[in-house]
Amino acid sequence: MLQRAVAAVTTLTPMSDTPQPSAPMQVGPHELSVVGVVAYSRTAACVRYAKDADKAPSMEARLALLRMSAWEVGCFERIVEHASAAGVDVYGAAERFVSVLGDFDARLRPLDWAERLVKTYLAFGLLIDFGMALSDSLPEPVRTALIDELAADPIGRYATAELDAAIAGDTQLAARLGLWARRVVGEEISTFQRLLSEFPELLGERSASQFHEVLSQGAVSRMRGLGLRV
Repeated sequence: MLQRAVAAVTTLTPMSDTPQPSAPMQVGPHELSVVGVVAYSRTAACVRYAKDADKAPSMEARLALLRMSAWEVGCFERIVEHASAAGVDVYGAAERFVSVLGDFDARLRPLDWAERLVKTYLAFGLLIDFGMALSDSLPEPVRTALIDELAADPIGRYATAELDAAIAGDTQLAARLGLWARRVVGEEISTFQRLLSEFPELLGERSASQFHEVLSQGAVSRMRGLGLRV
């Protein structure tokens, strides 16, 4: 992450105790698109968690996923609050990505609950990584606000807690889920590559290869965290 250097300036007049307002964010195509992707991603997560809840094998899992889905609505509203204060039309910005990310979770049909949970964990974990990497280029305070919202997403904690015991106790399941996870990762990274190609302003001053590295590292970390072969 970029570090900001702060220079101390000495003046002949006393410094005022009144806090000075921060400069407004310059909203160009890059800033608008970044906020749009991050905001839309929260609605995609909301829908995915609700769909998973409908397939959950127990009432406890169903309620946990429904709570996560509801949490994403609040997350979207907080992003609207933060970005609107900086002059961004969040609803309009997010609308632009429906056609690109609208089918984010429509491919690779899982065969059972374990595959479904691995798919959601990896796909939306990578979407979080992607959103955080994009948000890192924004000025404060929007940068920190968006990154903090994404970092608080509960899917990682929930999925690993659900999957750890099952995978550790069944080598055949671990092997099958490892193959499945690699398919999911490949498909979702391709989605992000298409997104960057269609909306090159998302890159800002960075390259597509830098985002690919972020996503690859995130996928490896999550798969190893579950004990799956990379």
